[in-house]
Amino acid sequence: MKRTRKEKKQYKKAFQEAMARELREHKSSFIVFYILRLLVIVVLVRQLMLANYEGAFFCILAFLLLYLPSWIQVKLRIELPPPLEITIFCFIFAAEILGEVNAFYVVIPGWDTMLHTINGFLAAAVGFSLVKLLNDSKKITFDLSPFYLSLVAFCFSMTIGVLWEFFEFSMDWWFGADMQKD
Repeated sequence: MKRTRKEKKQYKKAFQEAMARELREHKSSFIVFYILRLLVIVVLVRQLMLANYEGAFFCILAFLLLYLPSWIQVKLRIELPPPLEITIFCFIFAAEILGEVNAFYVVIPGWDTMLHTINGFLAAAVGFSLVKLLNDSKKITFDLSPFYLSLVAFCFSMTIGVLWEFFEFSMDWWFGADMQKD
């Protein structure tokens, strides 16, 4: 079914309002989001002044990724706990701005290992949350044990980690990037 221009405009406005409401809903994640967004803008301006367009690209990527948790919450109608949302925001900033733009991957030994460890815990928390959402659903009539929930969260985390390593290797192989920092 094709939407008219007016319907698209109304949908876009409703979506933008939902995104803004989602960002304001939790004060702590709202504050962290705006502080990190401001820092990304400052770094973006600095990268443009230095004519470092690769760094500017990473800043734009980080800027867009900071909106991702709110977008997912609005689109999928799920609720992420504020501590998880704040951790995701900080991880994005640490990986893109500190790691890539400010070369923490090269300068600080173990930066990549630290971020991979945090990503493992984040992926486990997201996997646990997804299975818990299904487990608490009124439409699904079975009850999963805590052991099974933990096992699924662990497997989800490991799968995401392996897929990320495949992505890094592919980028290094096809585009000559140095995502694996070897």
